Amino acid sequence: MLSFLNNVRKSMLRGIWNKYKLQLSVSLIFNGLWLLFFVINPFAFTNPYTYTSVMSIVPFTLLPALSTTCIMICGEIDLSFPSIMALASWVLTVSWYAMGPNILGLIFALLVGLIAGLLNGIIITKGRIPSMIATLGMMFFWRGVVMVGTQGYGIPLMAFRGALLYNLFVGRIGSIPLQMIWAIVIALFLWILLNRHLLGQYVLLTGDNREAAKMMGIDTDKIIIAVFMLQGVIVSFAGIVATLELLTFWPSLGDAYLMKSIAAVVIGGTSIYGGSGTIFGTFLGGLILGLIELGLLSSGVSGFWTNLVYGLIIITALIVQAIIRRMEFKRELKEKLTET
Repeated sequence: MLSFLNNVRKSMLRGIWNKYKLQLSVSLIFNGLWLLFFVINPFAFTNPYTYTSVMSIVPFTLLPALSTTCIMICGEIDLSFPSIMALASWVLTVSWYAMGPNILGLIFALLVGLIAGLLNGIIITKGRIPSMIATLGMMFFWRGVVMVGTQGYGIPLMAFRGALLYNLFVGRIGSIPLQMIWAIVIALFLWILLNRHLLGQYVLLTGDNREAAKMMGIDTDKIIIAVFMLQGVIVSFAGIVATLELLTFWPSLGDAYLMKSIAAVVIGGTSIYGGSGTIFGTFLGGLILGLIELGLLSSGVSGFWTNLVYGLIIITALIVQAIIRRMEFKRELKEKLTET
């Protein structure tokens, strides 16, 4: 009886590991880093203001990373999203200066992001241009539009501090910045979309094997256009909350988040080849990057070390992914051999 229970328990643990191996691996990395930095500087990591600071900044990397996860699961990449962040924020700023801080300016800004994402999707699917090349060109184009429109000057937004929409997007609930709440809400929405909605299954199938997806009747072009449109809206929102938090629109907005957001997706376990990925992993990946930056600064280490540690973590995450996938391949091969 005891032997039977042990076998059942091992089988259950093996099943949990096989299903959630990427999420568990990223969780182990996150908890290990937190414990390391806690031992180095326990005062900083028991101070609630430390976490308030992290939660006020991390969403600007996290929000683009969450929508980029869907793009990468499709087997594509988007390099234009920092410029779309700036474009949407500029539209919001101009609209609010013309009409006051109302919801119409927000709608205009999100609509611009939607159109920019739609254009990306059309160029990639109908023009048959690789997404890296297409979005690289759009990155320069939209940044040029913003630079020409602003002549490179920032626009202050102090006059809108305290407005209803300002408080709704970057206000505080106690000590929790609302942008972090928005990041959690959007992460939950995308998790449901990928795991509980038919569109999510189409996204996974499109990234895993596009030709097979087409043979199943899936319009892969529409799926790719849809995820780029979703990307446009979410990164526009990220640009808006970043601008409101800083209370100044900067024409260079978004540039600092390009590599960090993509790194968060990779660290989170999303395959660079498409076909697999998790929103939960990306969320933790974004938190890991914020934790590294905070931990290094609180440990008295020069900020120049940040990129070095980022690189080590990314390489480690890729090695872990490779090992997990190799184990998965061996397990599937063993099962097939057993069946035959």
